[in-house]
Amino acid sequence: MNDIENSNAIKKGDRSMFNEIKTSDDIQAFLEKTNYLHDGYTIDVQYVNDGITTEGGLYFEFEKTKLMLQVLVTSIENAVVEIIFEGVLEWQIKRHGLDGLFATAVTFDSRNMIIWSNDPFTDAQDLKTRTYVIAKSMRWRFVE
Repeated sequence: MNDIENSNAIKKGDRSMFNEIKTSDDIQAFLEKTNYLHDGYTIDVQYVNDGITTEGGLYFEFEKTKLMLQVLVTSIENAVVEIIFEGVLEWQIKRHGLDGLFATAVTFDSRNMIIWSNDPFTDAQDLKTRTYVIAKSMRWRFVE
């Protein structure tokens, strides 16, 4: 699948072949199947912002945003994991270079928002010093 097809899939909201994160069990399955993204390297990032409107003033609806990450995970035979977040409230991707991801963490906050971080040992106070995403939903798949 090329970049344009990926981008169109993100915009259309194609959910086929994706695993949705809705429960703590879904989080655990994601972490186990992707080996916590251990030794992962971010190879693609795409952000789609359809949330800005100017009707009756300038408004932003975070529910209409999407962020796609592709991570090359060398600890599981160079698998590529694609993660799509929707309803992105906040995000920050730090440059990893050759350092890669040690591991990843996914939790739900008190608002039932998904918090994804590149460091399982990061607490709420240190979150913004790391790569992180806070979003309404998350889905993922292995890319062939």
